[in-house]
Amino acid sequence: MDLGMLGMVLEPCEKRLKAEERLRKILGVKPVDRPTYERYITGPIERHHSQYNAFAALKPDNEFGDEWRKSYKNRTGVNNFAQQLPASELEPGDRLGQALSTVTGRICTGYHPAPLEVTPPEGRYEVTDKRIMSRLIKKVGLWLGADMVRIAHVDQRWVYRDKTVDEEYAIVVVVAHDHAMNQTAPSHLSGAASMAAYSKLKTICTQLNDFIRVLGYEAVMRETLGPDPDMIMVPLAMDAGVGEFSRTGRCLSPEFGNNMRMKPVTTNLPLAIDKPISFNAHDYCMACESCATYCPAGAVPFGDVTEFPSGDPDEMFHNPGYRKWWVKADRCLKIWMANPKKWTTCGGRCIAVCPWNKKINLFHNTMRFLAIHAPQFIRKALVWGDRVTYHRNKSLMKTWKEWAAG
Repeated sequence: MDLGMLGMVLEPCEKRLKAEERLRKILGVKPVDRPTYERYITGPIERHHSQYNAFAALKPDNEFGDEWRKSYKNRTGVNNFAQQLPASELEPGDRLGQALSTVTGRICTGYHPAPLEVTPPEGRYEVTDKRIMSRLIKKVGLWLGADMVRIAHVDQRWVYRDKTVDEEYAIVVVVAHDHAMNQTAPSHLSGAASMAAYSKLKTICTQLNDFIRVLGYEAVMRETLGPDPDMIMVPLAMDAGVGEFSRTGRCLSPEFGNNMRMKPVTTNLPLAIDKPISFNAHDYCMACESCATYCPAGAVPFGDVTEFPSGDPDEMFHNPGYRKWWVKADRCLKIWMANPKKWTTCGGRCIAVCPWNKKINLFHNTMRFLAIHAPQFIRKALVWGDRVTYHRNKSLMKTWKEWAAG
């Protein structure tokens, strides 16, 4: 395949890909033939409905969410977490944070460009080597601003049952949060970090999607969160080798921890897929439990993975067929508006306290290596050291039980 000048000018991105591969090899991250979530599967997995999620259920026209909306309004006093306070009710410092949070989310929520037309067959770029094309797509994604790009087959189990995805491949784009802003969670600034990542994803995926269509292949940017999602992101990311399943319900990568956001572009462009990975994330989550300890809503569970929690208030948000850490969506989302003067979204306190979410340098890479390979008592010591070093604070607000009681 002739990549022309593009192959030369993207050489810095090739070096980034090689550095990513080298780091994973040094850390002992193992490529595996089957994603590690298979150890959790206990029975047939029925495709979930896109409107059975806490964000979608807040929509007034969502027929499944009547009870959830009433509960949310009774607890928060508002109809939606995006309902901001008037600026006059905020302190000057919080006013600045809210302003930044508002503007960083505009591209994510308000940018909906129509995709470019697909170049007809006679003008299609011929792919003679799927491996080279996959490498090029990754480098283009990095050049556009992504922090990681991985590729998987589309597993129809992760497509919502009321949606259709016909393309064979999913290009998973990863953007990390601004670490310093996320560490302020919950705050308007941590909300800004989250929205900025989503807006970057929207821009990158729109451009990557159009790049593929101009080459002559179908491509669709897919939503995975919010009121109208197409696909379930976490198992798709695990299929692509971004990371493994974690206690917070998120995908945990060896490089970024869960301090990242992801979005896929599905396509019929011939591509070589990446293998899933294994780095003992389950064992580390069992030793850690920081996200459960410091979640101000008590939404993240302690202990080991369990069967489907039949009878829970937020049962509609879950899908049976596997064991996992069942994060309580009703508790999580309600706390987003618990103190709208200081935050409108939690912004990810469970992300901020995760010991994996550190900069990539020699010291923290050493800690990553120990977290992957050391026995459990060493992992527990690492968690203790993280809590002491970073002065983790459990008293951000009332406990969930106190807060729920008013």
